[in-house]
Amino acid sequence: MTLHPFRPAAAHPLVFALAACTLVGSGSLAAQTVGTADARSRTTVDSKAAHQDARAADQDARDARNAAREAAAEKRGGSMTAHGQAQADYSAWQADQASRTAERAAQEARRSANQAGGANAATHGGTAMPVEAAVRSRQAAGSANAAGSVARQAALEAEAAAETARVATDTPPTPQVPQRKPPTGTYPSEPQVTITSSTPDSVIGEYRIDMAAMDRNGDGVLSRAEARGNATLTAEFNAVDNNNDGALDAHELKGWMR
Repeated sequence: MTLHPFRPAAAHPLVFALAACTLVGSGSLAAQTVGTADARSRTTVDSKAAHQDARAADQDARDARNAAREAAAEKRGGSMTAHGQAQADYSAWQADQASRTAERAAQEARRSANQAGGANAATHGGTAMPVEAAVRSRQAAGSANAAGSVARQAALEAEAAAETARVATDTPPTPQVPQRKPPTGTYPSEPQVTITSSTPDSVIGEYRIDMAAMDRNGDGVLSRAEARGNATLTAEFNAVDNNNDGALDAHELKGWMR
């Protein structure tokens, strides 16, 4: 009996192909399982956020509508002044436009929230494309957030317009300051006064005095008391008294003496 060494049979190429397919298939299944779980988590978060933004946008739209109604009521109530009424009319129009903007934004937020909810339901329902559903969910959540911001801003604008309308209708007219009219009629005019100046010796002229008769104490000068005998000299005493010694000597009275 002849013994032959053992030789393993050569593996058929089909065996390797089947094995490779098995490995690839198991890897894809694992990756798909991980991708689906992550997509479900993401879409759940996005859906909740989108619905929160939509509810907030609805509230902002209601606030804007209430503000528009208040502004319209202020407009209908009338204002104390024409300017105030014009301001109230314009503010009521602003509030109405802002209210319409808030309503459109709230509708967009609701639509986006519904899209995010649909994507979330698709991932939990076993969609064949979970990643694509997660992308749609994220986009819808972003749109809902943006719409919510627009609704919030519009509500603030409507409330501000309503407050402006209220102030405009409550502001009283500015009191008019009476203008003073210039007096009418004629009044006597004041006499014109001409002021002239001259040097002390300008008093020399036709004035004449008897110094010996007026110098009662014989001291050679005339005091202010002695000069009182002549009214003109008394009036001109300071002008004649060149040295300001309170007395008039012969030199100072030159031209006055006879």
